Amino acid sequence: MNEERIYLPVSEAAAPLYLGIHFGSFNLKIGVIDSEGHTVSYFATPHNTAECGPDGAARNIAAAVRETLEKTGIGVKDITAAGISFPGSLDPRTEKLHRPPNFPDWLGYPLPAKLMEYTGLQSVLFCNNANAAAYGEFWIGAARDSQSVCLVLLDDGIGCGTIVEGREIKGANGFGGEFGHIIIDPSPGARWCNCLQQGHLEAYASATAVARRTREMLEVGLSTSLQDRIDKDTPLADIPKLVFDEADRGDALAMQIVLDTARFLGLGIVSLLHTLDPECVLLGGEMTFGIRHSGTGEMFLKRVREEIDQRALKDLTENLKLGFAKLGANAGFVGAAGLAREEALLLTVVE
Repeated sequence: MNEERIYLPVSEAAAPLYLGIHFGSFNLKIGVIDSEGHTVSYFATPHNTAECGPDGAARNIAAAVRETLEKTGIGVKDITAAGISFPGSLDPRTEKLHRPPNFPDWLGYPLPAKLMEYTGLQSVLFCNNANAAAYGEFWIGAARDSQSVCLVLLDDGIGCGTIVEGREIKGANGFGGEFGHIIIDPSPGARWCNCLQQGHLEAYASATAVARRTREMLEVGLSTSLQDRIDKDTPLADIPKLVFDEADRGDALAMQIVLDTARFLGLGIVSLLHTLDPECVLLGGEMTFGIRHSGTGEMFLKRVREEIDQRALKDLTENLKLGFAKLGANAGFVGAAGLAREEALLLTVVE
């Protein structure tokens, strides 16, 4: 079902205008953003790339862009720059996609070039969805008063977007921020990650890992209210939310799962601090155990902090801002537009 909203009349927006596109696994979101980070208009629609392939999807994005601009009352020439947030990486040398985990048939597709061709936009900046969300938080969200931020996204996997003084960390091959594959357990019996390597953080602290660990603990037959809510037919994707529900109701085993996850995550963040020394670390994504709206979420964050304080160099932790992300589902398109704005401003200075 399509969703569209006008938040701010164009006449009241701070020029120039930018376009942010967030391409998720199941939904497309597009926002027209002004130079101060205000959302002027917003459009969202579900999509199914399996039916149309990469080029069909790019044409559908272009059609949605045209519809968004038309309903906002502006044209393509009114957009200074655009950014697309995508769940994958772009080869910076060829400007073509590496093999995206959720869209393997998109390997080698020149997404930015095709979007410029199909929309008429002057420029389209590609950004990994984690970096886009991180920039959104850096620009107008929970990290707006920080010079550097790492946003850890806890979903089926674990992503990490890093922004330093307004610039995203992409890496030489476009794979900067693969935080989920940091090693926290080098032992021969370490858990297996979905990438077919052992000991990665993603194998311990992602939503998928939480679901698997929960099933293992239930198979032992420990006393817990989770036994009444999870059986062999419960989808893995539903289990983390059930764990949160029962932890919030006081179930000891569910809370143990939450706090163990926090400990694993803290271990990973320690290496992140020692590598990048960010001013701010934020937790976001679908699995933050209720964030600030619940006691469980606060205990989760407190346990992450304890692990960091026990293991990281003191100079890195004394002034560290650790908290939850703020922008939620809007972070992707806001951040994509913001990164496009940053790039446009940089090009203006260079010229």
